[in-house]
Parts: sequence; structure tokens; C-alpha cells
Amino acid sequence: MKKAVNYLWVLCSLSVLFSCVDDYDDSFLRTEIDKIKEEINTLKTQLSSLETVVDLLNKGKVITSVEEISDNDGHKITFNDGSSIVILNGENAPVIGIQESDGVYYWTITTNGITDFLLDQQENRIPVTGNNGQDGVTPQLAIDADGYWTINGVRLTDANNKEVKAEGDSFFQGIEESDESVTFILADGNTIEIAKSMGTYLKFKDVSAVFNAGQTKRLTFGYANLHSLAIISQPDGWTINIHAPQKYLNVTAASEGYGSKDIKLQGIDQNGLTYLATIKVSIAGTGYTSAEGVFVLNEGNMTTENGSLVYIAPNGEIFNRVYNNANGAALGNVSQDLFIDGDKMYIISQNGKTNPMGLGFENDGMLIVTNSETLQKIASYTDELTSLSWPSHVAVLDEDHIFLRDNNGVHRFNSNTTELTLIANTRGAAKNRMAVVNDKLFFYAGRNLSVIEKNSDVVSATIDMGANISGIEKSRDGNLWVATTGTPQKISKINSSDYSVVKTNDITLGSVASGMFATPGITTKGDTIYYGGGSLNIYRHIFTTGEC
Repeated sequence: MKKAVNYLWVLCSLSVLFSCVDDYDDSFLRTEIDKIKEEINTLKTQLSSLETVVDLLNKGKVITSVEEISDNDGHKITFNDGSSIVILNGENAPVIGIQESDGVYYWTITTNGITDFLLDQQENRIPVTGNNGQDGVTPQLAIDADGYWTINGVRLTDANNKEVKAEGDSFFQGIEESDESVTFILADGNTIEIAKSMGTYLKFKDVSAVFNAGQTKRLTFGYANLHSLAIISQPDGWTINIHAPQKYLNVTAASEGYGSKDIKLQGIDQNGLTYLATIKVSIAGTGYTSAEGVFVLNEGNMTTENGSLVYIAPNGEIFNRVYNNANGAALGNVSQDLFIDGDKMYIISQNGKTNPMGLGFENDGMLIVTNSETLQKIASYTDELTSLSWPSHVAVLDEDHIFLRDNNGVHRFNSNTTELTLIANTRGAAKNRMAVVNDKLFFYAGRNLSVIEKNSDVVSATIDMGANISGIEKSRDGNLWVATTGTPQKISKINSSDYSVVKTNDITLGSVASGMFATPGITTKGDTIYYGGGSLNIYRHIFTTGEC
């Protein structure tokens, strides 16, 4: 028996609507917008990496490992406190930089080839880290949602009194590594040198572990040149014993509990320097079966983290990272969409295990199939889907008919044979949710609603809706809701068998535009349709009566 489960997708995607040309193919522009967003996110990550380098230099931290990322694009640097950063090899320096003066690093700005220190409202230089600002708080340099540099939320202006765009690819040219240290080469050629740990380290073998309630496991770790080991943080109700000579923890989980928790192991070397290792542990969940529960899919930051799944129980209790807790592993990088088909849940991510900058991530891959009640992984696929270009949505008829939408169109994936087939004439398919009705797949592009039938790799029918479509959803009676943004805007019910229009209602209050998210402009419950048009208002339309 299929269970009705509400699910909510939280996606970081931009939808651009064109009203002047109904059949305009905006897939290229969407891709360019995504690239701009990617570049801004990358620069934000490199800003954080630069701040971390300066902060750890000031605190006397040392480097425990240096790993080259794919295609020699940069390095992952790990420090003795367990923190890590990614340094990308850059070619185009941002106008924002740093410069050392009297042992302190300050932010700078370059205008017309002239570099000056950034100043706060009191004409003081702004330190990269520390508590040197007004009231002991360092002003926060950041990048806003539109891609401009800000200090404490106020946009920077240059010497020409122009707002400063966040452009460039990295604050670093790269690194130089020796046996004793790592030298960070800044974009302007200046350098910062941080010592290595010279063989001293502390690290768990695994990043996470899942227990049954009351279960005992050994968690293995490695270390060298440390004379003291201690547990400094553990979940309530858990029992932990350190076996230092054998290099493992004997861990017994609590009899009950939920959510991912940290076990933190600390070591101290002969110089008094502290080393820290962390492993995430959790107790496996018992199931997510309530029809009143809600799933929230988070894509995460594409440059620094994997996606995650949140479950909100009917009583309002929130459970974070439920997939991680059930499997001891993460969803793919930039998770985009999920689809529940009976006892299976399908989750698609944009990047899988490697993001567009070539950074590798530890996760279960691009397309993950789980049990829809326990979230235990059934299968995952990444290598089979390498030809996909930024997949964004998934819809499923059965294991032979898993439909994936990407920048090239709609593909059918057969999980039994692992064959991936691009359906002809689907390029330009909207970056939005597809619908499965009457054992058929429905998707849209511009004003055209298209149908792919089971056991067919062609578009079997195309229906011109007369105006741009902003969203489609399955109706309770087995037909299809379609929202259009012409004049007037409309909501129609389409017969899923012969594709005729059952009924159309004009929308006179609010807008059914899909707004800024890659989700439909409408959501439905029975005969009641809700929409917001990307605004802060939510409107209700009762289809049978036409009441708003």
C-alpha cells in the first residue's frame, strides 16, 4: 500500500520567466546564472579559507595533512584542531585582499591599480581576524546575495564611490609545501607560512558510525607523538572507554535517542599543543511512516558540504540529517529533488561526489535509492550517470523508468540494466518538478506540456497550453493540474488519458508564477490549490467553486 507523505523541497535555484516570447528556450541563460552563483559561492568559500589561515596562524596551530584535490586545482589542508580548508589555485585575483602591518593582517581594496587599507566608520583599519573593532568586535567582511562586497551588511564602495562586485576566482595563487611547513601564496604574491606537525596526528578511521539502541562497537583511531588522550565530548547516555595501546574506543550507545552527535577525542603533544579528532555517531531510526510528516531536502553549499534530509514529525519535532543517521553516510553534493514511489525514495543531487570545481566529497552518490520508511539505502548510482549535466529533478514510474531532468533534457534511467537514455526533443525541459500520472511522465517547456508513456523513449504527445506554464501537479482524481501565467493567469485540469482540458479557471487574485525556486507555482490538497507567485503572500483557490 502506498503511503501519502507530504514533502517539501528547499532548493537554491533561480527561475527566470519570459512573457514576451512564449516558447523561449531559457536553458542556456539558466545555466549561465547557475555558473555565476557557483563562482560567488566559490569566492565566499575562499574568503572563509583566507580568514581561517590568518586566524590559525595567530593561534599557533599546525598543519597535520595536505591533500591535492582532483586535476591539481588546489589542496585540502587539515589542522591539528581537526578543522580543514580548501585552497583553490587562482588566476584572477579579487580586488579585495590582505596586507600585514606590524604583525597584524588587514583587509585591503585595489582601485585603478592602487591598493589601500579598508577603513571602518571610525577610519580604523579592518583586521582579518581578532577583536580589534569597535566594542571589541571585528567588522565582518562578506558577499551579499547579489554578489557585492559588504562590511557588516553595508556595501563597500571603492575610491570612485562605486559599489564593489565580488569578482575573481581565489585569494590564493597556490601553496608550496616542504617537510617542515606549508607556504600559502596570496594572489598579490605575498606569502603566509604555517608549520607542519612533523608526524604528530590524531584521526578516527571513519567519519561517522550508526548504532542500534544499546549496541556496543569499537571505533578505531590513529595517533602519533601524543602523550595524553581524553574524551572531551560525548552524547548523553553513551558509555565510552579508551584503549590507547590498541587504538580504539569501546562505545556503547544509549538505550534511546535521536539525531547525530559528536564524540570528540583530544590528544596533547610534548609541547602542550592540542590535537582534536571528531566522529559523528547516531542511533538508527525506527521509521518515517506518518502521513502527516514532512520531509525537507536541503542542497547545502556546493563548495563545502553535502546535502541533507530533515524530517518534521506530526507533533512538530524536527529531526536533522535523517539519511545520515540511518546510514552513517551523506547525500550527494547539492541535493535537488526527491520522489517517493511506494516503499522507495529516490534522491537526486546535482554534483554527486565531485562538485564543479573538482572537489571530492564523501557521500553516497548522485542518485540514491532508499527505503521510504526507514531511509536505509538500497542502491546508489554515480558512475552510471556521468553524462548528466547538472541534474535537477527526478520522477519514477518503476525501476525501469526513472526519469531525470538535466540541462540537456529528460533522460530515462533503467536501474536494472544501468542504461541511461536521453529522450529526443526534450531539450529545454523546465528546471522544475515533473509529474507522474496514469503511468505516464508529464513535464513542460515554455507553453508546451509534454508526455512520455511507459515503455517508450519518445515524447508521445505535446499539448500547447496557450501561455507559459509555471507548474504541474498530480490531482487526487488521477488527472493533472497545470498553472499558466498568461493574461489572465489560469489553473487548468488536464485529462491524463486523452489530454483534453477538463476545466479551466481564471486567477484574478495574486499570481501563479513559479517565483525564484525550481518548484511548481502551485501546490494542492484535494480540490484546493495554494500559490504565492514568489511573494510573501499565500493564496487559496477552490477549483470546483472558483473561490479565492
